[in-house]
Amino acid sequence: MVSLELVYFFAGGALIVGLLFGVAIGLALGGGRGSERASAPPPPKAETGVALVRSPDGTWWIEVGKQRYRHLQDIHDHQAAMLVLEALRATREMTEGAAELPLPPLGSVASVPPLAEQLDAILQDLLRNRPELPYRAVRFETLPDGTLGITVGGQRYRRPEEVPDPHLRALLEEAIRRWSGGG
Repeated sequence: MVSLELVYFFAGGALIVGLLFGVAIGLALGGGRGSERASAPPPPKAETGVALVRSPDGTWWIEVGKQRYRHLQDIHDHQAAMLVLEALRATREMTEGAAELPLPPLGSVASVPPLAEQLDAILQDLLRNRPELPYRAVRFETLPDGTLGITVGGQRYRRPEEVPDPHLRALLEEAIRRWSGGG
């Protein structure tokens, strides 16, 4: 009669051999890739950019790849049109919650001083009329990337709500309100 320990030994060995054999076949059939969920997505075939381009005469164009379009309805390539719509949606999402500053009327940009200069003139006037306020090194300025910035001492901020001092923040918001005609 065969001992029970010997039966367990052979059964365990057969189980291990079966598992190894199953793994080997699985890897051979799957190419060693594993499951699709575990693998990284393939890299994009080609990157295509969408840009808004302003010509010297002030006309705005939508550029997809190397093709320029004046209006969305001019884009007859479905994939390019979907890319433009996706870019516009992303732009809208990026600007949600940003401080809203009224824009000057179209076509008046060249004849009007930059926004930062206009806001800074109002801010400096507010500071002159309130000598009790300790803020002197505060300015609106155009940052190197062309966006509006606020400099307090040597620290730069992009929006009034980023300025930590609530009194200074209120003063900056007052300058913006006055510039927009609401104060």
